[in-house]
Amino acid sequence: MREGLRPFTLPLEVVMKKRLICNACGAELTGALRILSGKDPSVTSPEHVDRAPLTEPGVAFKSYEPIMRSFGDAPAPLEFTPQYWLNPDDLTDAVGNTPDNQHLSGCCGMGGFNGPNQICRCGAEIGTLQTDCVTPRVFIPEPGKTAWIENFGTEE
Repeated sequence: MREGLRPFTLPLEVVMKKRLICNACGAELTGALRILSGKDPSVTSPEHVDRAPLTEPGVAFKSYEPIMRSFGDAPAPLEFTPQYWLNPDDLTDAVGNTPDNQHLSGCCGMGGFNGPNQICRCGAEIGTLQTDCVTPRVFIPEPGKTAWIENFGTEE
């Protein structure tokens, strides 16, 4: 390091967070979220409880295990990794239901078993929302249709 230069450090109250955006139009799909990794040994994997959110608001979990597996020849729509599990309450008003009713099926809510059921306001399919009585409450973004961008924010 050159003489007189100090290394750059962030104040302790600043936390690295990321926002989810639509790749098609750049719309913000969430506010700033703290992302916990399933590969971090200090992080406990969320418990799957029917009707309960997998994560608390403001937190996303990066899972290296799919939320759904297929028992047939074709893979399940949510059988990919890594995948991010978000609290549905973190979605912005840029996100809404698909007009394709086949993707909105479920008993008491959306099961998310038939592929992406959420679209961006631009019309791009951006992920799957599960809110049914036999699923946890979770939003899972589609890889390739969404992107995470860095966001500097405070704990507030």
